Amino acid sequence: MTSSITLPAIEAKQNGTSLIITKMKAGDLAKYTIVHHYDASAKPDDADQGYQRPEEMPRIKKFANWLRQEEDTGRKVRMPTAILLSGRDSNVTLSGNGTITLREDQKLPLIDGQHRTRGFQYVINDKGLVEFADYEVPVVIMLDLNKLDEMRQFSVVNGTQKSVRTDLVNMILTQLAEHEGEDAIKTTEHWKVVVSRVVVALNDDPTGPWHDQIVMPDKKTYSKEEIEANRELRHRRVIRATSMMQSLKPIDAYLHEYGFAADDKLDARVRILRDVVDAYWRAIRELMPECFKYSNDYVVQKTPGIFALHQLGLRVMRDMHIGHRKWTQDQFKQVLLDCDELRQPEYWKIGDQPGEGGDATRYGSMKGFSELAALLYQSFKS
Repeated sequence: MTSSITLPAIEAKQNGTSLIITKMKAGDLAKYTIVHHYDASAKPDDADQGYQRPEEMPRIKKFANWLRQEEDTGRKVRMPTAILLSGRDSNVTLSGNGTITLREDQKLPLIDGQHRTRGFQYVINDKGLVEFADYEVPVVIMLDLNKLDEMRQFSVVNGTQKSVRTDLVNMILTQLAEHEGEDAIKTTEHWKVVVSRVVVALNDDPTGPWHDQIVMPDKKTYSKEEIEANRELRHRRVIRATSMMQSLKPIDAYLHEYGFAADDKLDARVRILRDVVDAYWRAIRELMPECFKYSNDYVVQKTPGIFALHQLGLRVMRDMHIGHRKWTQDQFKQVLLDCDELRQPEYWKIGDQPGEGGDATRYGSMKGFSELAALLYQSFKS
């Protein structure tokens, strides 16, 4: 028999949108809600494509530990921030006596509050703090949403109203653009769609230098157990998608500003950025194949490398354009041969102890990455 709960509720209106404001016991949250996770292997128009990052156990345990500490020290556990749900695929309606009824077989999509929900479940079921099963949590249910509306709301909450990692938010914008057209995305955010699609393409290309090197929003770095079973995985997933996306922004801006795409459409911007970046990195791989075969031992494909080398690449691209040279792998290689540091893997080597690595490892900030890019560029001139 399907279980249900009846809750007191009130309705609020925001610019024509109906919101149901209610409360739920923490022990009921997981039972009446569902999380739709993002899957990098699924297409944006896949009916099962989600928009949430996989739950992160360290965050869940941190939340559980906080609850335990508050309980042990006798402090009051206060959590005024509401869990945000969607009324999609349910018949949630406000009754005349001010109540709503939720059914277990019509779980509500959870837009924001995944880790709090899972944290309560963990602390009640796994840690035995059953007293939190009756803890009341404020809940807001947004009615009249479809899945695209949920994606957009998730993007707003996590990309605008919170300071969180942006890779998943960018992927959500990409899905919105795929479904509703690029006009559905603010012009100032078009670059996010472009670089997100390029990062996916680079990471998925089995012949390219970035194959499975990027930690996508729905993935994690390989575990110790996975690496022990396959030692090659130690040199996979060495850079997060967020860093890769951000480092590509100036190159996309340059290509877009000077009209190198065939037209102003996002598809054209994606194609040229992907082709140029792929050719550039294939040229670097030709010059220093060891750095790519053992990528975890070098900073070439880690944060210092990608930011410095993309800044260098932008300068090189400008010079090549002025010199009427095409941005191809062969042409990039010919130009980059003049940079001594791009023919010296030891320059990029990570040391076994602090201070023992190559010179490139000494640049550990955005300012440092720019300094490294300037030094590399100056190598062409000396």
